[in-house]
Amino acid sequence: MKNIALFLCGFIFGISHAQVSTTRPTTSQIDIDINKAEKLSWGDPAKAITLANDIFNNSKSIGYKKGMLESGSILMSKYFDTGNFKKVINLSEEVGKLAAESMNDAVLSNTYRLKASAYTELGFNDESVKEFKKALQIAEKIKSSNEKNYLKALIYTGMGSYAAHVNLPLDSVIYYQKKCLESTKNIKDDKDFGAKKEQMLALSYINLGKTSVASHKINEAEAYFSHALEISHDKKYTSDKHLEVTIYNEFAWLYYDQKKYAKVIPYAEKAEALEKQIRLPYIRRDIYEVYFKSYVELGEKEASRKYMNLYTKLNDSLVNVEKKTINIPVKKMMDEKDRIHTTDIKKIAMLSIGILMVFLSGGLFFWNRNQKKLHKKYDTIIKNLKDRKRNADGKDESSNITPEKGIGITDETTNTLLLKLEKFEKSQKFIKKELSLTSLANDLGTNTRYLSEIIKQYKEKSYNNYINSLRINYITTKLYENPIYREYKISYLAEASGFSSREVFAVVFKKETGVTPSYFINNFKKDDHSPVV
Repeated sequence: MKNIALFLCGFIFGISHAQVSTTRPTTSQIDIDINKAEKLSWGDPAKAITLANDIFNNSKSIGYKKGMLESGSILMSKYFDTGNFKKVINLSEEVGKLAAESMNDAVLSNTYRLKASAYTELGFNDESVKEFKKALQIAEKIKSSNEKNYLKALIYTGMGSYAAHVNLPLDSVIYYQKKCLESTKNIKDDKDFGAKKEQMLALSYINLGKTSVASHKINEAEAYFSHALEISHDKKYTSDKHLEVTIYNEFAWLYYDQKKYAKVIPYAEKAEALEKQIRLPYIRRDIYEVYFKSYVELGEKEASRKYMNLYTKLNDSLVNVEKKTINIPVKKMMDEKDRIHTTDIKKIAMLSIGILMVFLSGGLFFWNRNQKKLHKKYDTIIKNLKDRKRNADGKDESSNITPEKGIGITDETTNTLLLKLEKFEKSQKFIKKELSLTSLANDLGTNTRYLSEIIKQYKEKSYNNYINSLRINYITTKLYENPIYREYKISYLAEASGFSSREVFAVVFKKETGVTPSYFINNFKKDDHSPVV
């Protein structure tokens, strides 16, 4: 009986599906579906994308440009929210053309904005600036005051994000955030823009909270995040889960930076639970990272290992997707070269085998000698780590450095900067990826010329080498003092010490220590070193 019932269900489904697939979509049905997609976009971006994509294709099939325009705009927005920046850029050309043809300045401005923000996320900074300028120019033409202010608020949010990405002074970031808040407050409450205004207010407070964290104004940051959370919970408006998960994530990172690791976990749990409903991989990566870093500090090895593995797997997946996108043209070129030079390569390979046989015995000799050199360097690192540990356990005294003459900076300024640098070195702020000479100078209350000169004279390094040295010292100390770090992948160690990639980390590590990270860790495990107590 059960089999018959299943068959009948399948048969009925097959009929209904066939009927839908043969029914030509109508403009009125498309308009209804667009409203559904807009409502879904607040709480379920994945479903909104699926529906909007169907609407776009259906509209295209009957030449309904209004449907294409509105569904395309929803798609771009949700693609951006879910981190699919390439699709945002690809779709922007078609949507922008439709908006220009229909003289819809609001959609056109928003198209330029989303395209600019996607360029920002992908690191195409010049293109980003151009698109933001276009977005603002078009926004000024919008007749509706509410629509104009709403679009301008969105654009200023994107410009603030751009300023942060390219390490402009914090004042520049705050300027755009306040412009966003100003435009948002100019939106009048009505049935069309009430919810949008509240959403933008929440977003403004989130961003202002982030800059408050960067300015070390923790109480202010907590207040901004709390205000944003309060808005997102307001039952008068449709809850935006994307905003809510972002707020919980920001709270988690706020408490992590404050070393209040126990307070991190509840916020990370809330963020994780919400993210599962809306599937935002880039935010999920952030959540996994704050989880496992906090669990490391709390000494919970199993939990930290679990989230470290989840983070590494997801991060590698996202990086691979980005690399695949970027490397497609390169791969085609390489394939073509491979095809052309196959014969030559075979000849070279045969010759190489002969040469290899000649030098093999000599190579083994040099390899053994090189291994001895490497181990000597490794022993030096271990000795330095032990010395550093003993010194750290001793009395902490500030350096007493006599300022050098002839660098054009007063003794008082020099001493002040040296003390600030000493404090900076102890704060571990050097592991932040976004750190730059400009941002550090701003943080220390000086200018880049003075800071660069002081580092050159007293640290005997360029700014980049100085920061790299601090980062390598930091991670080797972690490896020495905390056994769990020896289980992490090189990609995580690179991330944890502030490097942009595994490759850069490996190069700098070798330059600073004389050995590769893998060599150091493998020998460390084999020798079973334990920290000096």
